Amino acid sequence: MKQILFRTPTLALVALFTLASSSMAQDEPKPSPREYYELRLYTVDSAAQQQRIADYWAKAAIPALNRQGIKNIGLFQETKPQEGEKFGQVVVLVPYKNIGQFASSQWKLNADKEYKKAGADYLNATKDDPAYRRIESHLLRSMKVKPQLTVPDTGKKRIFEMREYEGHSEAGSSNKIAMFNQIEADIFAESGLKAVFYSETLIGKNRPSLRYMVTFDDEADQAKDWQSFRDNPRWNKAKTNPKWSKVGVSGRTTNYLKPLEGSQL
Repeated sequence: MKQILFRTPTLALVALFTLASSSMAQDEPKPSPREYYELRLYTVDSAAQQQRIADYWAKAAIPALNRQGIKNIGLFQETKPQEGEKFGQVVVLVPYKNIGQFASSQWKLNADKEYKKAGADYLNATKDDPAYRRIESHLLRSMKVKPQLTVPDTGKKRIFEMREYEGHSEAGSSNKIAMFNQIEADIFAESGLKAVFYSETLIGKNRPSLRYMVTFDDEADQAKDWQSFRDNPRWNKAKTNPKWSKVGVSGRTTNYLKPLEGSQL
């Protein structure tokens, strides 16, 4: 009888501890699901093509994707063309909640009669009058440090800068992504750099690589924020830390962008 009396409160305490632990686990916030981004870069040969692409997205594609529940689509044009190009690229960023939403979006567009009608001029462009020269597409996944993109204030003037950092190897690129997740994104925010997204490239031209986008009020704000980053003591300490100093970036591409009419970013 004494043994039973001893064990009974012990079991009760174990049960109480188990229930408390379970309740605490349920109360802990779950991490936000990481988004996927489809990035399209249109290379063009004229201002007329730039406008044709912009009209297609603003009047046909963005409204149709919105009807699918796909929101916060970015529509931009380069303000500084890439080397050797006369006209800036038209850049489109489409965020997806999951890979399934990405996979189903195209066949849903194909079945959307309103979309086909609104986008006919672009969709049915002829060989003699093409809508663009080429489309370069990338599939990105958001980094853990910023699982979902941030929508800037679309009611005020703004500019954007998008950078791609190429890695010399898969390990090198993974280490640079870890640097963003663990410290660099935090230093960006501390320095005034307002990130729209951070991502790793799953499918794209220059893998292994990462890509991110930051936004500014204007070019003066852009210069100020980058200088603040370069002067940040934590950044200057981090870049000499052996853990990160061997990361390296073997190549970099920068797109200077302005939002076009219809952009939701």
